[in-house]
Amino acid sequence: MRILSCVCLLTCVALTVACPPCIDCPCCMCGPNITVTMVVQNTLQRPMFEASTELEMPQRELIYFLQAAVAKDQHFHFTAEYYATPRVTGYFILSMNKIPGSTTDKTYWQILDNGIPTPLGVSQYVPKNGAVICFNYTTY
Repeated sequence: MRILSCVCLLTCVALTVACPPCIDCPCCMCGPNITVTMVVQNTLQRPMFEASTELEMPQRELIYFLQAAVAKDQHFHFTAEYYATPRVTGYFILSMNKIPGSTTDKTYWQILDNGIPTPLGVSQYVPKNGAVICFNYTTY
């Protein structure tokens, strides 16, 4: 994985869906086109919901798939906060569909890849072809 400059990263965000697959793309780190199914589910509290959408786009970090899901399906509305610390750098998902995680209720949006918790967050995790990525509202 290449380290991207801030300017390059901003360009990548702007070209999330438009950037064609390539090997040495000057705008961003693109991989081959892959198909990923995105799922969002809340079976914990009202309003309960589950939605899914399938995306085909260049392989890259999960945040780009989430942004594309938002553009394609209104059920993928999310809010996130960016952290830049020595230990953690990237986006943390605060809410999906206006349902926030809460330290009081001990709830959060867990990210699963084919039913297995991802070891990284949306800014670092790169799904593979055929992945089913689920944002599951759960407790800790």
